[in-house]
Amino acid sequence: MSYLDELEGYLHALPRNERDDMMSYYEEYFTDAHIDDTLAHQKFGSSKQFSRRLIADFYMNEDDAVENKPKHQLRMIWVVILGILASPIALSATIVAAFLLLVVIGVVLSVIVSVMISLVISAILAVFSIIAGIIILFSSLTGGIFAIGVGSAMIGLIILVVPLLINLTKILINSFAKIIKLIGRRYIQKGANYEA
Repeated sequence: MSYLDELEGYLHALPRNERDDMMSYYEEYFTDAHIDDTLAHQKFGSSKQFSRRLIADFYMNEDDAVENKPKHQLRMIWVVILGILASPIALSATIVAAFLLLVVIGVVLSVIVSVMISLVISAILAVFSIIAGIIILFSSLTGGIFAIGVGSAMIGLIILVVPLLINLTKILINSFAKIIKLIGRRYIQKGANYEA
């Protein structure tokens, strides 16, 4: 199987029209530059590595052109990480970059999860406070009203905080996506000069 045939097989993550355009370009480029399979391996690395860099580059450019949706950005982040790991940079630099990415992902996820858990616990406490306030009403009017008021205030606070949390999560994902694209453009394009 030729280098270009293998490359086309690995480009299945791209939309069909983009894959066809890309394959037409590289078939013409290989023909014009007289690049055979051996030279292609030397210049671009394995067809699998090259395809990951091309896919990552496509998704980074597409992310620049479309509206930032978290689902799309998470896919782009994953594809770029695979592209970075496929780049023929030094193994130690790849390990360090992967470790730093994992640390950043871990910190961001832990902050989001801890805030979400705090909100769930606060909601449970608010409900219990309201229920306790209703029960206390029969023995102490002021104590019951106070407990109901505290529970109601907690629910109001949660209602105010949830949209802020959603916006903060979107901002964190957008910021992380920008950092990943910056790293991806640096290492993927540094790894191989694959554009004519």
